[in-house]
Amino acid sequence: MAAAYAALVSLTHTIDQILDTPPTLHIIVDRKQIEILQKKADLLLDFLENYTSTRGDQEIEHLEMMIGDAAYAAEYIIEFNVMNQILAARSRSDREESSNLLFEGVEISIQEFLFIEKELVKFKKDMQRPNNYYLTTTKASSSSSSSRPLLPAGGKNKMVGFNDHMDEIMGALSTNESNLRIISIVGMGGIGKTTLAINVSNNPYIVEHFQLRAWFTVSQEYTDKKILLGLLHQINNTYRNAHEIDDDDDDYAIGDILHKTLFGRKYLIVMDDMWDIKACDMVKRFLPDNNNGSRILVTTRLMKLAVDIGSRGPYQLNLLEKSQSWDLLREKIFAEERCPDELEGTGKSIAKKCNGLPLALVVIAGVLAKSKTKEHWVSIEKDVTSAVNNQDDESCMKILLLSYNNLPIHLKPCFLYFAVFPEDHIIKVERLVRLWVAEGFIRQCGHKSLEEIGEEYLEDLIDRNLILVDWRSVTGEVTDCHIHDVLSNLCRREAQKDNFIFSFARKLYNPDILTFMKITPRLSINGGKWKGTKHKPYTSQIPTRSLLCFSKGASTDYTTRRFPLLRVLDVVDIYPKDEILQLIYSRYVSCMGLMMLPSSISRLWSLQTLFVDGALILPGEIWQMPQLRHVEANSIILPDPPPPDNVQKIILLENLQTLSGVVDFECSEAVINRIPNVKKLEIVCGTIGSNCLRNLGLLHKLEQLYLKLNTGTSCCGEIVFPSSLKELMLSECKIPWEDMSVVGSLPNLQVLELRKNAAIGQKWIPKEGEFTRLKFLWIHECELEIWEADNTHFPCLEQLHLGCLNLIEIPLDFAEILPLRGINLHHYSSNDLLASANEISERRENLDYDALYVNNITFGVLNIWVKRGINLAVGGGNPYVVITMANQSVETRVVANDVHPIWDEALTIYVLDPSRPVSLTVRDHNKFSNMDNKMGNAVIDIKPLLEAGWVHQNGLPNGTIITRILPSSSNCLSKESSIVWENGRVIQDMCLRLENSECGQVELQLRWID
Repeated sequence: MAAAYAALVSLTHTIDQILDTPPTLHIIVDRKQIEILQKKADLLLDFLENYTSTRGDQEIEHLEMMIGDAAYAAEYIIEFNVMNQILAARSRSDREESSNLLFEGVEISIQEFLFIEKELVKFKKDMQRPNNYYLTTTKASSSSSSSRPLLPAGGKNKMVGFNDHMDEIMGALSTNESNLRIISIVGMGGIGKTTLAINVSNNPYIVEHFQLRAWFTVSQEYTDKKILLGLLHQINNTYRNAHEIDDDDDDYAIGDILHKTLFGRKYLIVMDDMWDIKACDMVKRFLPDNNNGSRILVTTRLMKLAVDIGSRGPYQLNLLEKSQSWDLLREKIFAEERCPDELEGTGKSIAKKCNGLPLALVVIAGVLAKSKTKEHWVSIEKDVTSAVNNQDDESCMKILLLSYNNLPIHLKPCFLYFAVFPEDHIIKVERLVRLWVAEGFIRQCGHKSLEEIGEEYLEDLIDRNLILVDWRSVTGEVTDCHIHDVLSNLCRREAQKDNFIFSFARKLYNPDILTFMKITPRLSINGGKWKGTKHKPYTSQIPTRSLLCFSKGASTDYTTRRFPLLRVLDVVDIYPKDEILQLIYSRYVSCMGLMMLPSSISRLWSLQTLFVDGALILPGEIWQMPQLRHVEANSIILPDPPPPDNVQKIILLENLQTLSGVVDFECSEAVINRIPNVKKLEIVCGTIGSNCLRNLGLLHKLEQLYLKLNTGTSCCGEIVFPSSLKELMLSECKIPWEDMSVVGSLPNLQVLELRKNAAIGQKWIPKEGEFTRLKFLWIHECELEIWEADNTHFPCLEQLHLGCLNLIEIPLDFAEILPLRGINLHHYSSNDLLASANEISERRENLDYDALYVNNITFGVLNIWVKRGINLAVGGGNPYVVITMANQSVETRVVANDVHPIWDEALTIYVLDPSRPVSLTVRDHNKFSNMDNKMGNAVIDIKPLLEAGWVHQNGLPNGTIITRILPSSSNCLSKESSIVWENGRVIQDMCLRLENSECGQVELQLRWID
């Protein structure tokens, strides 16, 4: 049970923290008693990691439930009583009373753990008995492993989208290599691996190419004997004595018969649904290498297994594209017939919502085929994911559940945690891993940080084809990911089964569930407020540990007085600081707005991550919080550390890894020495002493640095960067190009961004032996006209981005940089610069190198704050706003029964081509009609905003009006709009008149981030 494991790991983290309490808190605990509890928790953790169950192992599940309840209770007892001690800091009697209650509670927990230990002893004795339930589970369940008769060629398993894979795999099966080779196919559950393998093995060419073919579906639970017997039964047409095999023969005897049967013959063995490399190794041991081109074809969901067993790289199946999805859905419903015109639009929409998963398309095709009417199809279109998962046999869910059941216990809580995110939500990996750490899911192992272990967990989930990668940086790290809707639904179901997470979407307004919950460890609100609950305010303290809200206004009904032991607060609202300061056990706080924190912030002694989308003003007591790991905000005022009364009392923030957004950063040795292990540092430096920037070289763990100097400041004296740097972004540093060796000599540097005035001078001649590992180079608004370099200067360069420059041409020898894949130029780059980039591309083509893509594009993010609607058309009862650009679409929540709705919601669009229109549509959500009615639309003209952003990147006073745009026939403005400089950004407030409507306006604010 994932919940039990997560509860235990979290308890061990809490115990570690109790045993390392800052002396300033004056917490009274019995250390020996706490250490006894720690040993008991570690023992139970070892049990769960070695004897995890799948559904159906009732004895183990009962033990897991007992363990989970005991761990939750023990952690609650510790945290509740320690919190009371902290809050009663001025009353010794109250602290002593809480201390006594803590001692009594921990003693009860120890006795509970001792009872569970006795149950474990009984369980282990039962395991040693013959024919016990646990030991026979694998044997009894092995019927799930089976031989499968090879389907006749041209059967019903028609493929769509994998023809290229089929040709390649058939080629690999029939190559001239004579030795026995293993070909692997890998992909997520339901993506079509088995269908592809069937079509390949039954192709007439393959049938003729091999004398013998055999198929066995291995699955998760198997025995060696079952596999060997299954393969022999498959080939009994050529082995006349196969039926004489005695099932009592040992594995070696059966394997020997298989070896003799295949000896000298050219065979193809298909092993479908492989989960364990041991099964493949066992079979291979008995398969003769006849040196005649025999092959083994394996399908699996596990990338590592596919790589380890394959004789070459695995064939990875990806999700279908939109057109392929519609082709498959149409073929499954209509076969060779034509889809009626009135169904095609709805059908394509349904196919798109399956997000390219063939299994979902096949299941939904069965639902649609039952009634080929417009009304039926439109009803399915409204909630495709539920229609896929709610079939009577739940075949889709059962197939995908195998992937979850196969997870090691330490990955199950991390996978289920994806249930907190809305469907189709792009998840920042930094945020995800920090949440895992705050939740206490990750067990310390060796010298790696918890974040490094968490990133390894994510890579494991990706290799198991459970999580999809949206973006990898040039350094190889996954930065953005998401989960397929069908798997997201699986997460929610399993999480709610274990009472691990409760997730509520927009459709679930006004639930009364709080009244009935015994415990709600994690609560996720995916849209709208939770209003009208029967729970009376503040009369009961529900032990909810995490609250995550994904839309503005969703968290306003939840106060810390309702959730006093809240560990994670992740909201997109301005949250009262007085409320936050009551969260004594908070580990993760993320909110919006200006936050000026008082000295009492040090009471949040568990705080690991503090993220503020706004300004953050910190007190000196922040230097007394050793648990801090990540502090980020748009701007941070960070005071100098107070001088200690005693040098030995200096508290180092040894856990701090991220410090981002600090303005007027004091780069003194005293500050730098307090943050020795920081990995990511984003700072703006003001007045600089002669040797101030040399101190950066003391940060030996620093990997990412963003350094900006205030306008008018220059690098006095020598600047030193630590050799550990992998990513460096500079702005206003004014480093002469001839001194760029201070950057080029960094041995691990892979990403370099030189922004406005980062370097000065007209000519750059790099030195040999520098930038040896640089993969990504971005130069923007720097004094550079002549660049003399050749292919030896940037031997690993993959991407070159050039912004606003007077550069005449890119060095033509760059054509010979083998890894170079793309040159991206600013939208307003000169024709000469573009011509040189195209010439480099042509030279590469003549040299027969990999293609080089030249893009003349703009990179940026458009934040759109949808404020309110004004006088919308009568009859629009439930309005919401949809904003689209190219293939992107985002929308606000629905506001019920209001023609003057206040959405107050922030949306984000990624701008790759500023010439593409941004469209706004207001729709009426109607529960009773087949589709939402359109209430009006408008076009958002973002070009003036982008131009202002490119021209005025900094240096203007806050509130400066850059330009004004008047309403005209060429725009949709209803009144004058101003573009204003504010906190380093260009912002435009506008009011749009709706077209194709009798009346109506929408107020917005645009914010450009490049």
